[in-house]
Amino acid sequence: MNIPMKAVYFLCVFLWSLGNKTWASAGLLKQLLQENRTEEAVPICRQYEILPSRDESVYFTCSWIYYRSYRPESGDVLLDKLKNSQALPEYQLLKIYSGVAKLLKAPEVVKSLNPDQKSEYQEKLKIRINEAQKEMETFIVKYKSQPSGKMAQELNAEFYELKGQLEPAAFLYRGLIPEYPKSARAYWGLGRYYLAQGDLRRAKSYLEKTAELWPKHLGSRYNLALIAIVEGPSGHKEAAKWLAEAFKLNRADVGVLEQIGVLLEANKKTAAAVKYWQRALELNPQAPIANRKLQQNLPYLVESLLEKKQWKEALSRIDSFAPEGEGKVDEFSLYRGICYRNLGEFQKAEKQLRPLVQLAEPNPILLRELGIVELNLKRTAEAIQLFERAKGLEKNEGTNFAWLGFAYEQQGEPLKALEAWSQAASLIKEPTELKRALEKVARLEQKTGKRVLAEEPSKSEPQAD
Repeated sequence: MNIPMKAVYFLCVFLWSLGNKTWASAGLLKQLLQENRTEEAVPICRQYEILPSRDESVYFTCSWIYYRSYRPESGDVLLDKLKNSQALPEYQLLKIYSGVAKLLKAPEVVKSLNPDQKSEYQEKLKIRINEAQKEMETFIVKYKSQPSGKMAQELNAEFYELKGQLEPAAFLYRGLIPEYPKSARAYWGLGRYYLAQGDLRRAKSYLEKTAELWPKHLGSRYNLALIAIVEGPSGHKEAAKWLAEAFKLNRADVGVLEQIGVLLEANKKTAAAVKYWQRALELNPQAPIANRKLQQNLPYLVESLLEKKQWKEALSRIDSFAPEGEGKVDEFSLYRGICYRNLGEFQKAEKQLRPLVQLAEPNPILLRELGIVELNLKRTAEAIQLFERAKGLEKNEGTNFAWLGFAYEQQGEPLKALEAWSQAASLIKEPTELKRALEKVARLEQKTGKRVLAEEPSKSEPQAD
């Protein structure tokens, strides 16, 4: 069979590009592993569970990524492809670590265990780690001067951390730095150690070095932000810097979102903070800081939902944080009434709003909302009285006049309706609502045969933004 030379050329280019892609993936995967960014690496590694690679280092790196991201089954799949490399130090080290990785559970899983389950898990893990450390000591003696020897020392320190033995872990991390001054894992480990000890000054110095060596490491930046927030107002600028970098690295990190909210709240920007806490809860309904802060700042949260006209969501939030008591009037009764009114549940809305009108100080929003409810329940006279009261308290609010116009029309008094709509048209600024008001004026003028001219608001009156 004769194959055209052009086809041969394109086949060679295709095979060359495949090879280059593998090399590019290998380099990227090693960087992601080195910087503890295993979740970013997993999607790249998935293809190598099925597709072959001419670069054995890809299998090694992806095996580490799987084992270090609580995916031991996937790690075993790739380790099986490396059977011909059993004599290599990295294979031997990977084999040692895999024994521990198969027992390790993710932190969020460990938190969900009851005390007995957690105690049993920790005991089994300690036994497995002790076995692995004996193998590790032999490995380190044999390969200490090689890259795998350095990795083994870092892993040995992590094993002590996993057993809760922080002092030996810190001792090993300190010993690594003089020999490997760019060992970001050692700096990261010491940063965690001093955080646990409450020594924020030392923790900060090691975390800053970690962030320098790992430009895309979120954990170091997050903890540096926490330290800066603890320092008070003098540290807010620095905290903002670290949180901005962390947010740029991962916009869906719940902890980062929560702390951005904390920083905004500390700078009197509660409405903006609420948005970040809301986003955190959307990603994790159990987010502790977001839950607590939203409960403390529930009015801001509800008001932001009302602005977006998310009536059902607003009701849900109120009920989750401030359950309604039978016949009880509270600070959220007005919000509930507004939600029910906009959902067309007028009886429920009246139940929330009427006691407030009787007990609370006169409030134009409350009066207007109850008036709208009464209007929909065909109690037009009562609605007019409420709109008149609202108008008296808020003379420059066009909405009060608009609803008064609706009520007078419903009562069959077109001249009074025309007067009310004329006032509304002179005050309303929102284009759609203004158009509706002008249309109402034109229709009522035609119906009554009376001409009116909507007055411009006086210059002394406050202007809408």
